[in-house]
Amino acid sequence: MPTLSEAKSRLDKLIRKSRTHFYKPIAIAETLYRNRVGEDNVDLSELEQYRRRSETWCQLAYAALYGKIKSASNARYWDQLFDPAVLPPEMLVVLGEENRRTSGLVETYIYANLVDKSAAILGLASSLRSVSPQDFGLAQFISRFENDPRFKRSVDKVYEIVVYALFSAVTRHLRATVTLAVDLRQKEVLVDFEDFARLVLGIDSTHPQITHPARLYRVGTANAADAGLDMWANFGPAVQVKHLSLSPEDVDDICTYIQADQIIIVCKSMEAISIESVLQQVGLGGRIRGIITEQHLIKWYGIACGGKYYGTLGADLLEALRNEFALEFPLTQDLQVHAFLAERHYDVSQLTDLWSLQRIQEE
Repeated sequence: MPTLSEAKSRLDKLIRKSRTHFYKPIAIAETLYRNRVGEDNVDLSELEQYRRRSETWCQLAYAALYGKIKSASNARYWDQLFDPAVLPPEMLVVLGEENRRTSGLVETYIYANLVDKSAAILGLASSLRSVSPQDFGLAQFISRFENDPRFKRSVDKVYEIVVYALFSAVTRHLRATVTLAVDLRQKEVLVDFEDFARLVLGIDSTHPQITHPARLYRVGTANAADAGLDMWANFGPAVQVKHLSLSPEDVDDICTYIQADQIIIVCKSMEAISIESVLQQVGLGGRIRGIITEQHLIKWYGIACGGKYYGTLGADLLEALRNEFALEFPLTQDLQVHAFLAERHYDVSQLTDLWSLQRIQEE
């Protein structure tokens, strides 16, 4: 049987590695809560009693904390929580014994770490809300996430919202449009398949051409790490965002997972060897429309937020960034965390010695 110190060390590692949504620590806290109060007859030694239900309990707590239920990734994401290297049943049994003995101190510890992280996020959100376009610096904004250990796991998502806000704002201000038209020489096919054309293409024999504003869309905010699609455009390309230095192997993986004729890759930087020539050698050059680095993003944000555009495009760009930030990090919303803590009778002043909140921050 693991010691309490070993079990807590696993819990601390989970907390440190968790993104700002805190899904997995919340799932652990809620599992321990139900074990402590005797709800749902949870036996921590029996994994199947809570392996699947922990996700539902997390969703319920999330709704209480943020006023809405937010879905989090797939079944494998939750199964990994109870892997032998993370928090298997034997570790939870030890944490559960301590949690019952101390009337919920382990639960309190988890939620106190959530409060600590939420305070930091609220500070970042406040700065973003108050900054003017002329004073906004993209490099400094990104560096706040890169340099704070509480947010390093969320840098990829920050990068994604930075890219999406820029792409969507500039595309709107360009007033770009996309036209879909059929070859009128195929009028007979259009007539015979008119219901298909109307439902799938949005055209018919009377209106064989339509024009829409050009738009980009984020696929979602799931936290599962993969090489899949981050954004798609109604004018053709798929967009993949990676906060890393791109190598030819990375590009090959991206092209393997994304089934699109044209791909735009956004990355922190590229390796010194010309990646474009490598793409041509391996036959991927035709699918990669372009590779955008952080230097491009910094340049474009500087143009948008300074000079002649700060009051128009710059203002819209920052508003788009604020909106995406709030969607990606719900901790920026009006929180009900303290009401939740009070309802559960959690007392953070009891967090001393082994369970001191300062201990995990220092490690």
